[in-house]
Amino acid sequence: MAPQPAVQRVQGLLRWVSAPEARDHRRGYLIGVAAVVVAVAIRAVLQVALEDLAPTFIVFLGAVIVVALFAGTGPALMVTVACLVIGEWLFVPPAVDVSIGAGDAVVGAAFLFEGTAIAILGGRLRVAVTRLVDSEGAAQLREAEARRANEALRILADAGVELNASLDLDTTLRSVAGLVVPRFADACTIDLVEGPDLRRVATAYARDEIGKALDVVGDVTTGNPELRRAARNALLGSGGVHITELNEAVYRRFGLEAQPIEALESVAPRSLVLAPMVARGQILGVMSFLRVGASAAFDGDDYELAQQLARRTAISADNARLYAEARRANDAKDEFLGLMSHELRTPITVIHGGARVLRSRGEAIDRDTAAGLLRDIERESERLSRMLENLLALSRVELDHEVVIEPVLLQRLLPGLLPALAPGQGWEFTYATEGEPEAVAAEPGYIEHILRNLVGNAVKYSPPGTPIQIVLRARDGGAEVAVLDRGFGVSDEEAERIFERFYRSDRTSRLASGAGLGLAVCKRLVEAMSGEVWARAREGGGLEVGFSLPAYREEGVEA
Repeated sequence: MAPQPAVQRVQGLLRWVSAPEARDHRRGYLIGVAAVVVAVAIRAVLQVALEDLAPTFIVFLGAVIVVALFAGTGPALMVTVACLVIGEWLFVPPAVDVSIGAGDAVVGAAFLFEGTAIAILGGRLRVAVTRLVDSEGAAQLREAEARRANEALRILADAGVELNASLDLDTTLRSVAGLVVPRFADACTIDLVEGPDLRRVATAYARDEIGKALDVVGDVTTGNPELRRAARNALLGSGGVHITELNEAVYRRFGLEAQPIEALESVAPRSLVLAPMVARGQILGVMSFLRVGASAAFDGDDYELAQQLARRTAISADNARLYAEARRANDAKDEFLGLMSHELRTPITVIHGGARVLRSRGEAIDRDTAAGLLRDIERESERLSRMLENLLALSRVELDHEVVIEPVLLQRLLPGLLPALAPGQGWEFTYATEGEPEAVAAEPGYIEHILRNLVGNAVKYSPPGTPIQIVLRARDGGAEVAVLDRGFGVSDEEAERIFERFYRSDRTSRLASGAGLGLAVCKRLVEAMSGEVWARAREGGGLEVGFSLPAYREEGVEA
């Protein structure tokens, strides 16, 4: 409970009375001079009012007592001597006479003795009071620091509970922001790094007007991506920001204009801390803490607490992300195993069944039936081989961090691959070159695998008799290869999704079997060579699926 105003005034008076002499000698002696002047004035007034009954030395002893308590021993001794001289000279009859009688000497000696005793005892009393007040103040300071440290520990402990309560990232961050307000700050926001920008995931405000003011600032920064990128680089590159006192100059430094500044000023912002969320050497985001109005400014201890909160939140956020990734990987594994068991079952069943029929009844069946069984075995064996090749290519490109590339002239490589890529009878297969493409940085084996998948995909979803084209085009900074068909195509919404693993369009999945791996493998192989892949519908029906590769440049040689 805070002290009452009267108690506070008494404590303040005691501190002023007990101020050590060593702090200001001049002040003590000035107090002594003022006390002598006041005592002489009082004695003069009493002289008029009481005439011979005026208590001369009692008034002067009062001055000595006051000075001893308020200024210490030295000034009190000075006042004793001064009052003795002035009293004997002005107020002891005969006035203004330097002669001293026996009676006056006795009175003067007694006054000098009493004044000296009072000065010494008063000075000792003052020192004792000083020590008492200082010890009380130190104890109160230690108690306040202990309370503050305990509150900080409670906040960290409660934050740990909240951070461990859930592995859902957004839920966890919202809980932490709500814990911080109002116990530590009047407003708290949490932004996560996503690519070159920051995404706001959690906010908490002590009052609605604070949230409205910060929303205005957020609207300005959201509409200005350059400002957000600059703020991100400034905040995350410096290890944090601690602004003790916010003012217009600080707002201008952050790039704010008149409208957001006016919105901020409406809530009287006081102090700001921005702490980066760092885990495993990576910056995951930023926690912002704001105090407004009459709240105390953030000091060094508050800044350290904010950094600890940010570090613990970053670890929890990192764990939540790892958990989400592990779940996605586990779900993908389960999906892969289920899909592959289904996809592998069909060719294995056909191969196994055909082989058993040929072995057990080979002499009894006619030649055409046996040839059909052999064709089925060959077709399903090729299908099984393609699935295994795609799986091996996908695992190899994901395990290899670097791809050994070399300069490749596609206009020389592709014609040699065409015989192996040709779909056989039933489709019109053509190849064309547009322009003079530069040598690209590529891995020839990857290109062959990509083209085999793209052509096989076009054959799978194109009716017999329709054309399938391979077109090589020159482009700025490289070359591109496109496979065009007149099949059933895909919608614009599905054009990007067909490169996802195991994705198959509902419209075309009934037309042909497959595992949904071919185009996903193509995308990963192209990206491993620093290229790009695309799919787009053609006018008149059909689909164009292609990829581009950058031109080959020797190290240190520019285009």
